[in-house]
Amino acid sequence: MKHAFHALIALSALGLSPASANPGLDGATGHIFKFDAEKKTFELLKETEYDPKTETVRSRFTVHWTDGTEVEKVSQKTSFAGLGQQLQVVFEEIDKKNAEAFYEGKPFIAGAATVFSGRGFPPKWKDNILRIHCTFTPDPGDAPTSGTFEFKGKRVKVSVRPKVGTITLYEMGSPVDLTKGFWQATIHGAETDGRFVIRSMEVTPLPDPLATDDPKLPRVLIIGDSISMNYFDAAKEELKGVANLHRSEGNAGPSTRGVLNAELWLGDYAEKGRQWDVIQFNHGLHDLKQAYEAKTDTWGEFAVPMEDYKANLEKEIAILKKTGAKLIWCATTPVPNSNKGEYARRKGACVDFNKAALEVMEKHPEIRINDLHATVTNSPVFDNWRTTIDVHFYKKEECQALGKAVADAVRTALAE
Repeated sequence: MKHAFHALIALSALGLSPASANPGLDGATGHIFKFDAEKKTFELLKETEYDPKTETVRSRFTVHWTDGTEVEKVSQKTSFAGLGQQLQVVFEEIDKKNAEAFYEGKPFIAGAATVFSGRGFPPKWKDNILRIHCTFTPDPGDAPTSGTFEFKGKRVKVSVRPKVGTITLYEMGSPVDLTKGFWQATIHGAETDGRFVIRSMEVTPLPDPLATDDPKLPRVLIIGDSISMNYFDAAKEELKGVANLHRSEGNAGPSTRGVLNAELWLGDYAEKGRQWDVIQFNHGLHDLKQAYEAKTDTWGEFAVPMEDYKANLEKEIAILKKTGAKLIWCATTPVPNSNKGEYARRKGACVDFNKAALEVMEKHPEIRINDLHATVTNSPVFDNWRTTIDVHFYKKEECQALGKAVADAVRTALAE
């Protein structure tokens, strides 16, 4: 069988920033809500967009589709099980050692695989030495991550690297497939007669936030950066039987990202069962990053100037208040020691940012304060952490201490 090497031209979404000179939906990514098969519409809830022409901000857009709209469904798999016996696959992330093994017809390992189901390879894949395009036969078994393909008249064995590797499935669908489930979409199309009509879209299934909820319990949302990722599981365990705990999608990052994405993170909170009873929010560790000049041993400007930080918090609070939820501001955890590397942060900067945040919160006395900065500063659990330059918390006892503090703040808010 004739073989070829192909390179992935990544499916990318057009970033729509508030300063965009050409606001639009072509290439936009967001979540699908209110899918209407009869009207052939749905609402795309995306990062907030500012239109300088009308001086309005929007995050929710009604878009239209047709019977001719192409839908490509993208999903992650842990094995090749159930995908068929003759698969069109591109193997990639192949290091030099494994590339040499492949050329010699020996078994080799790929870091990832992309399967195209129901059609041939799209034209976006082109020749590249580190990606192998082939017709692949998975090994038998319940969850195969390996198999063979033909190269120079010989069957060659390939495996996807366990745990590290990923298997991505691309398959063609239709708009009506989106009537069920919860989806993220990247849409492509154009304005026609005053409405945006989708020509094609890539959709990814998402877990429905309600799927694991106990409908008898209140719903709590955590908005935060990677520190909230560290303590989330511990907080969720602490609140078992008390509340349904959720986290904002990805890393909430700086306050600028909070303003742009708050509506997206909140979702359809006005719908029954999707309301938020308590929301804890936090930004700071990304805002206080500073450029560092080693030659002069000097620190530059903050990533987000202090006054902009305060203004962003005010804007985000206004968005969060629309939910009617009880709000908790979570103080930024300390920077243990100055980091003068790629992610430069200065010890003590968080104190100034927390002071600025409290100035904002004092204007909103109904907002409760969860002082995680004090939790870390005062607990001996964090003694070893304080000798490092890493702002994150990885040890079980550290995460449990933070998770308990978060759970206590949520319980207090729910009881009031």
